[in-house]
Amino acid sequence: MTARGMNAAGKGLAVCAWLLLAALPARAQLPPGKVDPDGMTFDDIKRALPEYFAPPGGGGAQPADIPDVFGPGAVLRVGNVFMKVTNFGHCGNFFTNLSSDPAGQWPGASGVEYLSTIRLAVGGVNRQATDPTAIRRVSYLFEWRPPTLDRVDRIYRAYDGIINGARFVNDDKDYAADGTPRIDEDFLDGRDDDGDGKIDEDFAALGQEEYTCLMRDDTREALAATFNEKHVPLGLECRQAAWAYSIPGFQDFDVIEYTIYNRSGHTLDSLMIGWLVDMDCGPVSQSNFFSDDFDLPGYPSGEFTQITSVNDKRLQDSTMRGGGNDPTNPHDVSADSALCPRFTLRINGFSIADDNGDQGLTKGVPSFLLINHTLDPLGKNGPTRVGFLAFRSFTATTPYVQGGNPVIDQQRFEFMSATAQPNNIDPVSGFISQAPGDQKGDYVAWCSTGPWRNVPDGGMIQATVAFQVQPGDYQTSLHYRADYDRYAAGALPWSFMKDTYKSLDDALTIQVAYEGIWGLPPDPSLDNPKWPFVNNGHGRETGLIAAKGTGSFEATPDCRDFAPRTVTENAYDWFDYDCDYCTGAYDGRAGKGMWHYTWNVGAPPPNPDTNTQATYNYHANPNRVVVPAGDAKVTLAWDNNSETTADPKTGVFDFRGYRVWKAANWTRPVGSAGPNDDDWSLLGEFRSFNYFVFRPNQNPPDAIWLPANYDSAAYVANGKAACPQVFVPNYFDPDSQRYVGPKTVPICLKRWDLWDAQNGLVIRPDSTFPCPGYPNCKSDRGLVNTPDLGCDEAGRVDANKQPKPYIDLRAEYPVGRYQLVDREVKNGFIYFYSVTAFDSCGSGSSKAELGGRRSAVEAEGVVPQFSTARSNGTVWVVPNPYRGYADIAKRPSSWDLTPNASDPTGTHIDFFGLPTGKWTIKIWTVSGDLVAVLHSTDPVNDSVRSPVAGPGGQELPGYNTQQDNPYDGQARWNLISRNGQDVVSGIYLFTVDSSKGTQRGKFVVIR
Repeated sequence: MTARGMNAAGKGLAVCAWLLLAALPARAQLPPGKVDPDGMTFDDIKRALPEYFAPPGGGGAQPADIPDVFGPGAVLRVGNVFMKVTNFGHCGNFFTNLSSDPAGQWPGASGVEYLSTIRLAVGGVNRQATDPTAIRRVSYLFEWRPPTLDRVDRIYRAYDGIINGARFVNDDKDYAADGTPRIDEDFLDGRDDDGDGKIDEDFAALGQEEYTCLMRDDTREALAATFNEKHVPLGLECRQAAWAYSIPGFQDFDVIEYTIYNRSGHTLDSLMIGWLVDMDCGPVSQSNFFSDDFDLPGYPSGEFTQITSVNDKRLQDSTMRGGGNDPTNPHDVSADSALCPRFTLRINGFSIADDNGDQGLTKGVPSFLLINHTLDPLGKNGPTRVGFLAFRSFTATTPYVQGGNPVIDQQRFEFMSATAQPNNIDPVSGFISQAPGDQKGDYVAWCSTGPWRNVPDGGMIQATVAFQVQPGDYQTSLHYRADYDRYAAGALPWSFMKDTYKSLDDALTIQVAYEGIWGLPPDPSLDNPKWPFVNNGHGRETGLIAAKGTGSFEATPDCRDFAPRTVTENAYDWFDYDCDYCTGAYDGRAGKGMWHYTWNVGAPPPNPDTNTQATYNYHANPNRVVVPAGDAKVTLAWDNNSETTADPKTGVFDFRGYRVWKAANWTRPVGSAGPNDDDWSLLGEFRSFNYFVFRPNQNPPDAIWLPANYDSAAYVANGKAACPQVFVPNYFDPDSQRYVGPKTVPICLKRWDLWDAQNGLVIRPDSTFPCPGYPNCKSDRGLVNTPDLGCDEAGRVDANKQPKPYIDLRAEYPVGRYQLVDREVKNGFIYFYSVTAFDSCGSGSSKAELGGRRSAVEAEGVVPQFSTARSNGTVWVVPNPYRGYADIAKRPSSWDLTPNASDPTGTHIDFFGLPTGKWTIKIWTVSGDLVAVLHSTDPVNDSVRSPVAGPGGQELPGYNTQQDNPYDGQARWNLISRNGQDVVSGIYLFTVDSSKGTQRGKFVVIR
């Protein structure tokens, strides 16, 4: 890593971050030619966020709190769409000169952007307001803030299967007063949301990577800021969750869910949720890449028929029917009625596309999709179907009255409520009707949904959207509307639509994933009637209950009621208000209601935590035991988190092994946040030795662990090693530390050993890293994986083959449990590593393996360092001479990177042979002028590292230092003088002052 922002000590490397930010306006603007949709400049951001630009001691937040917006922040990167998430009312990165994070790149860190920003707006009517101008207001973008400036109100990371985050599970085993379990009630936000004295003990995690945060529109900071006009809050809280998937078929989209709570203290009327969406297509390396796009309103949109899967109880097979005489439901469906073999899905979306694909660089089409929002089947208090209320697409700088951007609340409310005409929504189909623009440019879109009337204090509405990118081009996409009309008329087959329009195909994949399935409630240990929100009749999808203290009310009859029903406050009663038997599945014969499993997506084991992650590999981390950077080597270490996380759908421990990846020769292409897919190479695939057989004739029955295909009669001791002779194609000899080619050797394994069949390398768990809290280890529960169990979506076990269920406990071990040393590295160069986990389920031709995605960002790079153990009293400079050719590829210092906002030179020279202990390097001209001063304690990557919450919750600096460990005998300088200028050609002298005395040397710079 280069010495980003590393000035010499005359000014001091400890120059406060606010001074650095104060110097940014000259360069911290939008990309040349780019106009912000709201006309914002960097100065406008400073005025909108004064607390983040106040000098230390001025009452504002410390600059260390900025990274979620301005520096390296939360980026979804387990899938192919790398999208930045913030807690300031938007996702994306619209001031790229302030942060090198991708806004919405695809595929991976490719340097090709498809997004600038998605900005949240929530409008509503406050009838309590006495000022007429305060009645109809919209909370937008930076008017959404973290509730406080405390670190607790940061962005939180989770994943499907994380402890306390299992969906549809009562993690903390608590119950409401009526005996129903409280499920997923404590949102992941660092707060005690359910009032039980515990924090984040029962939340719902989604995807293989998820970021959650709280935002409010009535904080002190939001009220004090001015954004085009004075902000008047509605009194709202937003719980934002954004997630991504890593499994095949689900990698090309990110999901954002907004849950809006009314915290005003009174009822709010006509709440609406809207978004400004600025999608830009093109490689960041090209100037004005965003200016040659065309819009594609309504692509993809439409209604499509979906076949009901066999494990979805919407299928309503005959065993679930009670017939017309069913005593649990006298109006039950007859035995010969339709069995719901299919259902209809609605796709609501819009896109943009590059005009010509940028010579093959811009291969995708980005889309914004409305996946779901709160519905009212009766249409009294909200929409009856998912869809947009208003839409408009326009080129940047188009005035509002000409169909352009609303810039004040009055205009935003007018647009969002569809008062401004045209609203560009077909009144019959509900789909976008605006025609595509005929001129290319920088397109922006606004959309809204709602309204929801009379939302009480404490009430909630929700909307879910997705940002996707799929292969496509503008010319093909232009034909979508005509082809959809032909498809709807039966003139085109579905196969044509699917194959021609990949954006549509992926949009349906997302919608099907959201729709999920209906099935029995997820916790078989609880009585069905006690499970909350389980219906009591066929087709009954709407549950009603009287408010506490009101006694009861008379509910509107549904499609099959002969008379109104009385609903009490004691229990939910259920109604078929959408007149559709295919929603609200019910088992008429058993008298059991069904549970709706949304986002029914498979999941590989989560990738393990490693010692190269920025949250582990920082100098101040007291728990950093395995330092990755060594002398001409990198020691990669990881934990066993992947092995202790049961599959969230089956409850099975289906972990199978790890793949270790490496990226070298990365030059930081323009716009790249880290290595792209083509940069990675596989170092090894290590499978876990974890075979077992069940012995039903033992008393009691038990299981033993042994090699596959081994004689179980002769192998009964758990943990005993087995050493079969194995042919290894490219054997790695541990004695000579080199590859010696094909060889047949004995491979000795014990349970939990990892081994690579290609080279015979065995990684054994390191017993010097005990589980935290030993001997009271923290353990996770799950079903044992067998060939008969791993893929069973219902989590059922064959009673003839093993106990039902067979529960295993697995202890959690820290980073260091497994270690791999890579010696194919050079000191001073940057390398990236990623450890991905994969599972294994099924057998024979049905065997499947799902794995995580390899990824890394610049902050996770590792730079091997010359060891102090080899220091002999001589310090030298590499390269010497330094030749600063404009073409980086021609420089002898081939470790140089492309300059960016946080590293304006991209280059460095390194001092080798430094001694142990503290030291100071002073650099001089031959005439005796002091050029720069370096200290062993100076940070080297603070511009790409955020502060980190330490083991005790305290905030620690998250950067590495020049002498990052006692054996680090190497330091770097970015050729910037203490006055902030590039040094010129010439001969330079240096001195090194340490406990060893003073050493002297010289080097040459040639520009």
